[in-house]
Amino acid sequence: MAAKKTTSAVKKSLCISINLLPPEYRKQSKDFSWITDRRVIWPTVALIVSIVCVYMLNVFVSETISDLQREVERVKAEVERERPLLSKISDLEQKQGVVNTKINALKSIQVSKKRWVILFENISSVLPPNMWLTSLNQTGENDMEMKGLTYDFSEVAEYMVKLEKQASVENVTLVTISTTKISGEEAYDFTIRVVLKKDLGSEG
Repeated sequence: MAAKKTTSAVKKSLCISINLLPPEYRKQSKDFSWITDRRVIWPTVALIVSIVCVYMLNVFVSETISDLQREVERVKAEVERERPLLSKISDLEQKQGVVNTKINALKSIQVSKKRWVILFENISSVLPPNMWLTSLNQTGENDMEMKGLTYDFSEVAEYMVKLEKQASVENVTLVTISTTKISGEEAYDFTIRVVLKKDLGSEG
């Protein structure tokens, strides 16, 4: 019995199936085996992952740009709100600059006035009895030229020594001296260069 079944199975396996229908009536079976092919699956998965990543990146960039644009708009709005205050501050700074300029000018005048008061006091306090000054000219920031007349030649040297000891004077130099006549009497015409101290008048 077993032998008969084996023989029957062998016969069936050796049978050849032939379709004798015309081509237009033949039913063709579709082959979907390519779907499970790894050469198709992995590239497809990689493409899908790439598309998802690009989409997520695009969404992130768009949201970041939107956030930055909103921040820019917020800052612009704050600047516009504070603009009147900024303009007021600018005006106050300009006014402060003008006031500071005037204050510095007044301080300069005050120092200059004190400087000349001290200087004239020093010049006149040691002036000999037979001498008088004919002109005072400021030739530099700290340089002054003094011209004068005297009947006594020695008074010129005496005056220079005393003048150099004054608080306002740094150095005294004789520039010229010559004889002249005043009401028929012999006199001496001289020119002295005086170097003033730089900090004169700036003391408190």
